[in-house]
Amino acid sequence: MRLCPRPLSVIGAVLLTAIPCLLQAATYRLTIENTWSESSHPGAFPEDAHFSWLGGGTHSPLISLWSEGALASPGIVEMAETGATFQLVTEVEAAITAGDASAILDWQHWFCPTGTTHPNCGPLVVQFEVDEAFPSVTLVTMLGPSPDWFVGVSGLMLHDGIDWIDSITVDLRPHDGGTREQNIFELGGPLTTPQVPISLITAASGQLVGPASLGTFRFERVLMPSVPMLGSGAMWILSVALLAIIGGRLASRA
Repeated sequence: MRLCPRPLSVIGAVLLTAIPCLLQAATYRLTIENTWSESSHPGAFPEDAHFSWLGGGTHSPLISLWSEGALASPGIVEMAETGATFQLVTEVEAAITAGDASAILDWQHWFCPTGTTHPNCGPLVVQFEVDEAFPSVTLVTMLGPSPDWFVGVSGLMLHDGIDWIDSITVDLRPHDGGTREQNIFELGGPLTTPQVPISLITAASGQLVGPASLGTFRFERVLMPSVPMLGSGAMWILSVALLAIIGGRLASRA
């Protein structure tokens, strides 16, 4: 628990010299720039190329929903293979129940490059809130269509320990989910048995999509009044202070 060096006084009496800080929330605008094109990826730009549903959550820096070198969870497997985020949402819900995450982030539409026109394509700008207790964000989206390739961020910190980061841009390089053998722009294909860890796609690894960047995630803090949230310790102190005030008034009337 982080303490703020500000005394709390009630009717002239100092109760404590430090109290738990207010947990400040911040709002972020996320712009998804999908630069996938025939010119950026010659021979590797399929029909209806897109980023699929975007899912993840805000969480504690102490947990990870995915990382290079680790096996993909069922939620990450579903996202990488099909584009759906149902199981990933379930995993974030479980983390929230365990006290390790704060919010589910889930946008169920495609994020398309200029060369793709499809009814599933939706807005390229979304917005979400994050707070000091859970300052990390994880977001992933499948490269569609593909066997198990995806882009995203894992545990990106939006707070530097002192204040919220104003803006940060993340380059989106493709990852292999480690569950499918197929190397064409289609869903499915033979399973990788046994499953292998998530890996960054490189020129040497040989996946058809190649190692080049497919775009960016740009996170920008929205400068608007945030809603402070009191931690349980601060609520306890304020409750004691309120009881002291009430008790003093009742005693003066006796």
